[in-house]
Amino acid sequence: MLLVRGAVKAYDWGLVDGLARWSESTGEPQAELWFGVHPGGPSPLLDDNWRPTGEHLGDRFDVEAIPLLVKLLAAAKPLSVQVHPRRRVAADQYALQREDEPVIYTDPFEKTEMLIALEDFEAFAGWRAVDQSIAFLEAIEGTLLAVRSLRTGTLADAIRVLLELGTPERIASLPEAARVAGLPDEQVAAYATVADLYPDDAGALLTPLLDYLRLAPGEAVYVPAGVPHSYIRGTGLEVMSSSDNVVRLGLTSKPVHVDHAIAALVPDLRPQVLRTSHGDLIWPIDSPFVVRVLRAGEEKILSGSYRIVLLIEGAASVESVNAETSLRQGTAAVMDARDPDALVRANGLVAIIQSTER
Repeated sequence: MLLVRGAVKAYDWGLVDGLARWSESTGEPQAELWFGVHPGGPSPLLDDNWRPTGEHLGDRFDVEAIPLLVKLLAAAKPLSVQVHPRRRVAADQYALQREDEPVIYTDPFEKTEMLIALEDFEAFAGWRAVDQSIAFLEAIEGTLLAVRSLRTGTLADAIRVLLELGTPERIASLPEAARVAGLPDEQVAAYATVADLYPDDAGALLTPLLDYLRLAPGEAVYVPAGVPHSYIRGTGLEVMSSSDNVVRLGLTSKPVHVDHAIAALVPDLRPQVLRTSHGDLIWPIDSPFVVRVLRAGEEKILSGSYRIVLLIEGAASVESVNAETSLRQGTAAVMDARDPDALVRANGLVAIIQSTER
């Protein structure tokens, strides 16, 4: 059993000091806090007094032993419209990259993820019903070619056309078009946010193709690789396979790779929205992980798989026959498959994440 804290990622869409309660104040946007071995942000190891040892989790384990990446996320504005490639696509494209070319694929692994809301959370995830997308786009001047592509089922063509049509004038019309299409006020407000924050980003015109959802605390959305999404705002817990492969279509200052993103899409695949609450076991279909966000009490977690116990609020301890540790808010206990059974005691809010791949 090892004790770790998270590695802060300061992306521009983050909330100023949004993760300070789990790390430290920086006065800058804080977007993600990583708990894992991914080389993009391996977690620092702590001693029994919660002081850094100078080592990282990656110094003790490789990605095969630690197959999951856990994050705390604080979004102040919409993240990029993005898709994660499935395993074979990621492995093939990673192998084809040349050292003298820009990096698109950071590793050869699939990134499948789930977001569990810690407070009210808004997101675009998966495809909106085609008739709704058509009604939305018909309320935006000059989008007839995209509408025709949707009617004929040629989604890739619709994406390319909308990226060509993504002018500031059309982007500014998103909220009113959403209203004309009969969408609820909360969705109109979400599109107003997109138009206000990304007035010159052509990818904003893709958002009418994406379904909208709002999660209450404890509810979750599971996003398999191949499903497009963009988190809008809120604070949540992310659990994913240990990969940082992200191919973007818009709403970002980072590079956009349209052909790669379209190739990574799996049009018939849908996200799973899990209407749960804190304390429920969250185990999406075909997921490589299972999660329980425990409010109080005890939970036994069995040996044989990777486990991480992350304290979000209050107090918690983890005990096995070999070790015992107390957690501070924003620290986590990590156990690989060889570590023995452990007992988690919680008085607050603690996330227990286990790999289902043995």
